[in-house]
Amino acid sequence: MIVLDPDENEILEEKSVMIQNGARVENGKVHVTNKRIIYEKLGERKLRRAAASTIYLEIPMYEVTNVSSAVPKMSLLTKKKLSIGYKKDGDPLIVEFEIKRPDAIVEVVKNWAITSKREHEEKLKQGDNESFRRQVELAKAKSSKSNVNVISFGREIRSQKQSTDDNRTGDNLPKPVETLDQCPECGSYVPAGSKFCPECGYKMK
Repeated sequence: MIVLDPDENEILEEKSVMIQNGARVENGKVHVTNKRIIYEKLGERKLRRAAASTIYLEIPMYEVTNVSSAVPKMSLLTKKKLSIGYKKDGDPLIVEFEIKRPDAIVEVVKNWAITSKREHEEKLKQGDNESFRRQVELAKAKSSKSNVNVISFGREIRSQKQSTDDNRTGDNLPKPVETLDQCPECGSYVPAGSKFCPECGYKMK
């Protein structure tokens, strides 16, 4: 059973045989949606057990590189072939489907492959832009945090300087040293402007 994405629509399906690398995968269906090419290997009912259907191949439309149809010349009874070229992990691959009506599928796949490639490239571009935006915001956040630390440190320096200046004002400032004279009589130091020596009573000039 094919599970579609919410924005995915199945365009057509047809019973077919898938051929890849010379191997045939029979009893299957090819499904074409607006987003994928899917080959479903149909389940089988056996006597003792039943094999469930499985998705054997899934190709995103944006990975399709080429699509064409061909009619084998050897037998008119042989079904026509639908050939799809695509890339997987960067490697070019080709798968073929034996199918009754390949021409209609060719045009559908071509149109949706172009649309899907454009949408895929736009998503990648948006993803790159979003990643770049997040990197810029992260860089701004780191830069802003660094600037805050510098500003705080600058304020701390100014505060310390201001505190030092405050301590040097008012009562904390050193008092000026008074000028002293020396008594010629006893040699004691006498404050400038004194009329008499406090030690010996000598009359100062």
